[in-house]
Amino acid sequence: MIKILQKKLGDRQDDACYVVDGEKFYSRLYAMQKAQSLCRTPDPHEVWGKVKFQFPIMAKGDEPESNIQDLSMERANNIRQNNKHVRIWASGGADSTNTILNFKKAGIRPDELATYLQWPGEVEASQNIEVDFSYRPFLKKLSKDWKDVNARFFHVLPDHYHWYSINALEHWIGYTMLHPPAFNSQIVYECFPGLIEEAQTKPPVDIYSGPDFFIGKDVNGWFYRFLDHNFNFSFNSPYQIYFIGDSSDTKLFLKMCYLAKKHIISKNGEDCLGQWFIKSTHIPEFQYQEWPHHYDFIQANHGGNNHRGILNWGSKGSVRFLNMITSEMGQKTLMSILHRYKEINDTNPHWFNDGNIINDWIGMFTSKVYFEKS
Repeated sequence: MIKILQKKLGDRQDDACYVVDGEKFYSRLYAMQKAQSLCRTPDPHEVWGKVKFQFPIMAKGDEPESNIQDLSMERANNIRQNNKHVRIWASGGADSTNTILNFKKAGIRPDELATYLQWPGEVEASQNIEVDFSYRPFLKKLSKDWKDVNARFFHVLPDHYHWYSINALEHWIGYTMLHPPAFNSQIVYECFPGLIEEAQTKPPVDIYSGPDFFIGKDVNGWFYRFLDHNFNFSFNSPYQIYFIGDSSDTKLFLKMCYLAKKHIISKNGEDCLGQWFIKSTHIPEFQYQEWPHHYDFIQANHGGNNHRGILNWGSKGSVRFLNMITSEMGQKTLMSILHRYKEINDTNPHWFNDGNIINDWIGMFTSKVYFEKS
């Protein structure tokens, strides 16, 4: 039985969230609805003064002297020492693989590895290719050294998707990104409520690699900031912390900021001004372990609104959509979600890029943090 989670689980106070009139929201939709209700004029821009996005990680000061590999192992050790039950969520992608390998290199074991598989329309082989072709072979090699680490797979089936479309459609849209077949680990906790029961006796910490971020320079100096899109709107996922850092441990992330700054200067010169999107696999200086493809590419002057949108999610997104429409149940689920999308768009088109929900939410940034200033 699916059990809906409305409240944030865990006692952390440093999760990314939206703030409206002093109240925290872990849903973009619900935050916008509250902010819109506070508006007193027909001006569509008024709502942006009512809602703020925040991620209270304050990494400031001189560049850490240790190299990024040592800081990554130190971060793994810190997580292990301060938590009773460590669960790493993995997909087979570069970021989660790097997180696992940093634990391994530090000689530290998590208690478990977890991943979820998505079946929005039909259970068939072409779906979840990243897990099947990357994570499973990696896990097979890893198990030789980590025999005592429990590896778990959670299958979210077409019946689960369809249940939400009938019984909790607003909730699904409120706590997932604007891409109908996709979701985050909150949905896994709801579909497998035994995870919540386990947490009563084994309080977990759920490790995710961390969001991509932005580095910029203006007249006040070098800064970093985060865009809400890069969290995949997984703000209400239970017990989560990010490997790149949290409010109590910022050295690794601060090192990443300095390395990204140096990389940008090497490409653009000391006098450059602007903002750059930092994806970890695109910065060779981040030294992702055993990952061969460092593209040495950063996207300059990214304003936060060159959106993905409902359809534009690349090959993985296309496979998800194809899977969703291969069954009658999946088609009904998709149509229910799209119908509600249209209702939301018709009521508040100014929330979305170009006034169209197909083009995704208008991105919201955290405030700039000038990291060289302690």
